[in-house]
Formats: sequence, C-alpha cells, structure tokens
Amino acid sequence: MNILELILSTLISTGLITAFLSHWYDKKLRTHEIKIQKYIKLIEELAKFVGNEPDWNQLRSSLNEALLFASDEVVEEILKFNRKFKEAKEAASGSNFQITARELQPLVIVIRNDLYLKSKSIDKNGLTFFQKPK
Repeated sequence: MNILELILSTLISTGLITAFLSHWYDKKLRTHEIKIQKYIKLIEELAKFVGNEPDWNQLRSSLNEALLFASDEVVEEILKFNRKFKEAKEAASGSNFQITARELQPLVIVIRNDLYLKSKSIDKNGLTFFQKPK
C-alpha cells in the first residue's frame, strides 16, 4: 500500500465512524427532547391531581404514553402509583379521595433520573407542587 491508499482508507473509516456517532447522538438527543416534553405534560397533570383539580382524560393519557417511552424504573413507579390510586379510590367515601405530593415523590425522582437530573433537594425538602391560590 502506498501512502495515498493509506490516507484514503483512513479518511473513509473516519468518515463512517463520524457519521455513525453523529446519527447515534442525534437520535439520543431527539429522544431526550421528546421525553422532556412528555414528562412536563405528565408533571403538570400530576400537579393538578394533587391540587384536587384533575383532568382525568389528560392524566390517563399522559400516564399511558409514559409507558411507551419511559425507562423501566419510571414504568415501575407508574405502576406503583396506579396501585396506590386504585387503593385510595376504593378506600374513599364517595368520590372524595386525595393523593399527596409525598406519595408521588418516588415517581418524580425516577423521572428526573431518567432525564439525568439529580434530586437531592427533593430528598432533603420533600416534593411540593405549586398550586393556584384558593
């Protein structure tokens, strides 16, 4: 092999590796952006639920969508939340039942972990959602 063939093969190899890495990173970035959008929508619906103003259709839709794109840890916490929700609804008298932000804290923490965010302040201070004044 002469020097020209060596340079040409190196350039082709480097180009292929660069194209592969660029495609992989772009796909990962787009997936992350979609997760952020979906999780923001889910957190908004959970905040409404804790504030006793749930939009049941939106909440159900957001939770079901999360089963498709979320990490396994988030899916596990969603399923645990579903069990708590059913238990609270069955134990409540009539249609009055409440789930607190504290009960949603594990779900929010794993969502943050799925987005590569830390949750030390939530662990330290507890989870609260901002609500409109009554």
